[in-house]
Amino acid sequence: MAEVVILGAGVAGLSAAFHLKEAGKEAVVFEKNERFGGLCDYFTINGFLFDSGAHFGFSNNEPYSKILGLTDKITHRPDPFNYEQGRWLKHPVQNNLYPLPAQEKVEAIKSFVERPEMSETGDYGRWLIEKFGEVIARRYPARYTKKYWTVPPENLSTAWVGNRLYRPSLEEVLYGAMSDTTPQTYYFREMFYPRRGGYRTFIEPLAEGIDLRFGKEAVLVDTGNKYVEFSDGSREYYDYLVSSLPLPELIAMLEDVPKEVEEAAGSLWATSTALVSLGLKVPEVIEHLWFYIYDEDILPARVHSPSLKAHANAPEGYSSLQFETYFSKYKPLELSPENLTEHVVGALEKMKLATAEDVVASDCRILPYANVVFDHGMIKRRDFVLEHIKSCGIIPVGRFGEWDYLWTDQSFLSGRKALDICGML
Repeated sequence: MAEVVILGAGVAGLSAAFHLKEAGKEAVVFEKNERFGGLCDYFTINGFLFDSGAHFGFSNNEPYSKILGLTDKITHRPDPFNYEQGRWLKHPVQNNLYPLPAQEKVEAIKSFVERPEMSETGDYGRWLIEKFGEVIARRYPARYTKKYWTVPPENLSTAWVGNRLYRPSLEEVLYGAMSDTTPQTYYFREMFYPRRGGYRTFIEPLAEGIDLRFGKEAVLVDTGNKYVEFSDGSREYYDYLVSSLPLPELIAMLEDVPKEVEEAAGSLWATSTALVSLGLKVPEVIEHLWFYIYDEDILPARVHSPSLKAHANAPEGYSSLQFETYFSKYKPLELSPENLTEHVVGALEKMKLATAEDVVASDCRILPYANVVFDHGMIKRRDFVLEHIKSCGIIPVGRFGEWDYLWTDQSFLSGRKALDICGML
């Protein structure tokens, strides 16, 4: 029997275990996979290292900054770009319209000036128009929303936005239309990446000295008798239970769940990602760490270069790219992994970055959970489910455990917060 059982060895679960250990408490982490890390893990193909998505280290909180400081790292200045119909625009596009033809700039700026007054509808589609004007909103963020979130912006609330979209002044829009020497306005000035070993290297200190048990997939949680049953038939009893499992999956493991809670949990949904990773016999395939694609005939929404993040991620003289294609029940992925890879290689050629002959390694894999989706009413339904989970004595942590748009440092704090709830710190 463990004092605390933790389900899931991603950032939040490891953080909970790490802080428990620091407090002198006993905890056991159960992970269904054979490695820890979750979405922060990596894989290798023919000498190329790829993270499970475009991860960088950044933080506004001191505890996670200290964790980042334990690793030999590279400091990057964010320089994302946007690709649209053969043009490359600096990010964010709303105040970097310089590459557009004069008439298109005029239309965009005129629409920005004439944008409607702010309302309190909480509708993301309306919010985009009120912030950027009809022309910019429809051409860029609305189009990207359909690729990234898989639904039109009108289907989303604004609860997730925060500081993720830059809202420029008229002066910034005008200046960015006339000059390509605009200042950097990304929400973090510096981002970090391990010199070797992929992003997971940042969180490896959290796993040191932790009782980690792999290949243990939870299938049943008996909150009355306080045990977790696993797919291999084993059981683990607990005093406290911390879960980073996706909220709908956890609800499905509980017995005697009220119908209203089941229905609310069933209404929660997230996007999935198809990752196509390419190793290339090109020294530097791009000069930007990552970029966004607005063309609707190119399926991936975002691309980043692992070899630019750290040269050790690719053999000497080679480079790499990773393409993210998002899908969901509202926008299914209709291509097989082989056909999606072929499509991505075609996009690579269309964007004139490399040729099919340059590809020396490729991989396509599916990440079932990418981002929780903030459709209208989601927060109320989610909180209703969380209330039931907590009433059962379970502490939810992490992006999918709390069902929130958490960055890595926020997931770290989520795991740490669980111990405060347990009354152990």
